[in-house]
Amino acid sequence: MTSLRRFTWYTLLVCLAGVVLIVAVQPPGATARAAVFAVVAPVCLVAGRLLAVPVLGTPPPPAALTIAAAAAAAGLLLYSRIDGERIDGDGGFPWVLPLAVVLAGVPRKLWPAGLALAFAASLAGGQHDPGGALSDTAITALCTASVYAQIWICVVAERLDRARHTERTTAVTGERRRFAAELRDIQGHNLQVIALKSELAERLAATDPARAAAQMREVQELARQALGDTRELVRGYRSVSLDTEIANAARVLGAAGIRSSISLPPDPPVLPPAVENLFGLVVRECTTNVLRHSTAARCEITLTGEGALRFVNDNPFDGPDGPAGGLAGLRDRLTAAGGSLRFRRTDGEFTVTAALPVAAR
Repeated sequence: MTSLRRFTWYTLLVCLAGVVLIVAVQPPGATARAAVFAVVAPVCLVAGRLLAVPVLGTPPPPAALTIAAAAAAAGLLLYSRIDGERIDGDGGFPWVLPLAVVLAGVPRKLWPAGLALAFAASLAGGQHDPGGALSDTAITALCTASVYAQIWICVVAERLDRARHTERTTAVTGERRRFAAELRDIQGHNLQVIALKSELAERLAATDPARAAAQMREVQELARQALGDTRELVRGYRSVSLDTEIANAARVLGAAGIRSSISLPPDPPVLPPAVENLFGLVVRECTTNVLRHSTAARCEITLTGEGALRFVNDNPFDGPDGPAGGLAGLRDRLTAAGGSLRFRRTDGEFTVTAALPVAAR
């Protein structure tokens, strides 16, 4: 049971204790006590149901129950003498709260009619002073607003509780998506390189066994590296180095027979870890896409001092504006970090440009 539900039940128990107290302080007489309980019990039931609707998700009280409670309260107010004993020595005041509860359960546009009925019932029930009846009616209005405010507070509290639950669910979903993206970055790239080197080793096995064995040793090393990266990802300690990713890209592209050109500024900026991590992921994704979605003969990787990274390759496969799966996910991540990522195909080349506000970090 949530804290909000516990609060609701505790409130209803306190109200029930108030019912018992009201019955206990009435004058002696079984008839009077029975009449009091006959009014207060259904009215409190209506109040409890009204409060429980937004919090506990229960259906609203039946209209017949509300009407019966209102009729009982008004009837006892009109006939405040039972067996010659006056239940209320000062007019209709003890029945103000029950009437207020009933009024709070009806549309607000009916409140004026209900208050007018309370005024008339107070006069008919023994309150011959119009001023006293008006006072009872004013108290009824205040109590009605108070009960309505309590119901409104319960509604707001329930919405806040749902908002907190939604926030927690959203946070968990976001973390799962982040983990899935990180896992794809690791396994997608490494498995693609492993497949490439395994194919190369198979081709070299008959003509150059030594080179084939060297390629298979690199495959083993890549598999161990992928396993280690996965373990670090699970522990939450994994980070990507831009220099390492550029070096790996040059090595992998060279092994595939693709000429690579690396252009760095004379005085490379010191990139914050978050920026370096995102740029490293862009280089990794672009390298994987070159191997999977092109017959490239050359690639150019350029890093500027203003926090921009450009990756260009020739001979991309025909299709829409390039491979949008992994790049689209990276675009969302760069946008969330205050940067941008664009990719386009022009004149037989595919260009990816990533930018991040380095100075702002």
